[in-house]
Amino acid sequence: GGASRENPLRLMSVELASLPLAFVSLRRIIGQGAWRGHALELFLVGVIIAIPLLQLAPLPPGVWSALPGRGPVLAALDAAALGRPWLPISLAPHDTLKAALALVAPAAMFLAALQLTAGEAQLMAKGWIVLAVVGLGLGVGQLIAPQGGAAWLYATTNYGSMVGFFANRNHEASFLLVLTPFAAALAGAATVRAGRPAAWLWGLFILLAIVGLGVVRSRAGLILAAPAIAGSLALLWTTSRAGPSWRTTAAVAGMAALAVGAVALFALTPILQRFAPQAEPYSRFVAWPYVERAAIAHLPLGAGIGAFDAVYRSVEPLGLVSTIYFNHAHNDYLELWLEAGWVGAAVFVAFAAWFAWATWAAWRGGSALARASSIAVLLILAHSLVDYPLRTETLAVLFAFCCGTLAQSRHAIDRASPAAPGGGSWR
Repeated sequence: GGASRENPLRLMSVELASLPLAFVSLRRIIGQGAWRGHALELFLVGVIIAIPLLQLAPLPPGVWSALPGRGPVLAALDAAALGRPWLPISLAPHDTLKAALALVAPAAMFLAALQLTAGEAQLMAKGWIVLAVVGLGLGVGQLIAPQGGAAWLYATTNYGSMVGFFANRNHEASFLLVLTPFAAALAGAATVRAGRPAAWLWGLFILLAIVGLGVVRSRAGLILAAPAIAGSLALLWTTSRAGPSWRTTAAVAGMAALAVGAVALFALTPILQRFAPQAEPYSRFVAWPYVERAAIAHLPLGAGIGAFDAVYRSVEPLGLVSTIYFNHAHNDYLELWLEAGWVGAAVFVAFAAWFAWATWAAWRGGSALARASSIAVLLILAHSLVDYPLRTETLAVLFAFCCGTLAQSRHAIDRASPAAPGGGSWR
C-alpha cells in the first residue's frame, strides 16, 4: 500500500486482509450498541463510501447524457455507432470501482480504532513508529543500492531519494511527519510512567524523523516540519498529569534542534536546489487552472472518483504536454471537486466541521494520543494542498486510525466530566 498506482496485487492483498477486521469491528459496534455514540462519524464514513458506489449506478440515456461534460462521450458513441446505452455518472467506471475498493482498508481501521483500549492504542502507535524506523533503514539501503535493485519496491519511484516503503518521497516525508506527534505523546507517557530515560527513545525517533526529512528532501515535508515540531512540543508540554513536563519537553526540543542543525549543516545545498525554479519541470501550479476549469465543466456531480487522469488528458494544453506524467492534480481538494463535484465539497466541509469539534475536545480534556492524532490529521490535510497523500493506502489507513482515535476520545469526553485544562492523560 505504498504507491497510488502500478501495484494492483499489493493493494488487493491489503484490501482482502482488511475484510475480516471490518466484519468483526462492525459486528461488535452493532452488537454492543456502540454505534449510538458514534452515529455522526459512522454516517460520514457511510457517505464517503456511498459516493463512488452511486457514481457507478447505471443511468438511463436521457439522464446521463444531460449531465455537463458528456459531449465527448456522446460524440464517441456516435462515431462508433453504439447508440445510447445506460451509463453511470463516472467517466472512468473502472477507476471509480478501484477507488471504492481502496476505501475498505481505511474504513476497517477506523471501525477498529473506535474500540481500542488504552493499551491497544499505545501498542498501535508504537507499531507505526517501528514501521517508520524499518522504512528509514530500507531508505538507507536505497541510497547505496543500484536503481532497480531489491531495496526499491516499485518500478516507478523517486530513484536517488530515500522513499522507504513508498514509491514517492513526498509520501515518505508525510509518514515521518505524521508520526512525530505520536513519538511526543509516547515520550510524555514514558516520563510519567517509567521515568525520563525511557522518553529518550521516543525523542530519538523525532531526531531521526527530522534528519530523514532532510535526506528525503520533500519540499512540502520540509516546510511542514516546523509546525510538526511545534505541535509535538506543545503536546508534550501538556501530557503529564502532575503538570508541565518541562524537562522532557526541553530534552526533546534540544534533540529536534540538534537534528535541524545537522540537516542545515550537511544537507542545506541539496535542499535549496529542490526549491530552485528549475527543479520543477512540470509545475503543478501551472496545471491547476486547467484542472479548475475541468472541475467547473463537470459540476454539479463531478466526473467520477478516480476519473482525473481521463478528464485531464482531454483538457491538457499542448504547451504542457511533456515526458512528465501528471497523474494527479497534486491538490486533493481540487481533484475532489473535479471528481465528486459539490457533493464531494459538502462532505469535506462536514468532515472539517467534525474534525474541528473533535480537535477542540481533544485539546480541552482529551488524551495525549487524541491530541497527537489531531496534529497528524492536520499535517496530512495541509500536505494535501500540494500533493495526494491519502491516495496512498498506507497513509489512508494511518489517517483513519487518527480519526478513529479522535472519535473515541470525543465520545469518552462526552460520557465523562471534562478534565482540568492541561491535565490530559495517555487515554
